[in-house]
Amino acid sequence: MAAYGVTTVIDLRTESEVRSSPSPFAGHDHRNGMPAYLHLPLVDDATNPVISAGPTMPDRYVLMVERRQAAVGAVFSAVASADGAVVFHCFAGKDRTGLVAAMLLSLAQVEDEAIGADYAETDAHLAEKYAEWLAGAPPERLERLRDEMRCPPEWMLGTLDHMRRRWGGVETYLEAGGVAPSAITRLQTMLG
Repeated sequence: MAAYGVTTVIDLRTESEVRSSPSPFAGHDHRNGMPAYLHLPLVDDATNPVISAGPTMPDRYVLMVERRQAAVGAVFSAVASADGAVVFHCFAGKDRTGLVAAMLLSLAQVEDEAIGADYAETDAHLAEKYAEWLAGAPPERLERLRDEMRCPPEWMLGTLDHMRRRWGGVETYLEAGGVAPSAITRLQTMLG
């Protein structure tokens, strides 16, 4: 990772996920060439049941946006203050990671069509994992899991549309979530 200039790893997983599968970057001294490790749960253990109860994945994305605005703001503030490349991840790299990636792309004024295509590309990259997870799923949950694992562009684009309608866009959503305007400007410069 050092060869790619990665200076910061942001772990978006819940507290319980981190406890059951600790990050190899946690607990290392980042001054010795290891990236700084930040655990910034996009969804915490307390909110996870509420979000998981959303009837569809698009509903869950909106719940993440609405229920975890300060947490989203903390992630974006951390990215803005990083001195070098940042890697952010969750468990699968689809929902929480996808939301952060889509919002960053929106801040960079990438067109919605490209943001949706980027999100949809996740299906191709996780195809083997999907097959593995579906093979181990209980038969009564198989159809629901199969649906939840998809990444149709409209799911993420609907979430961005929600932010536009409710907050005026990603930038004003982040400001309301505690991200300083100077940090947003820095992010836009970094992404430009």
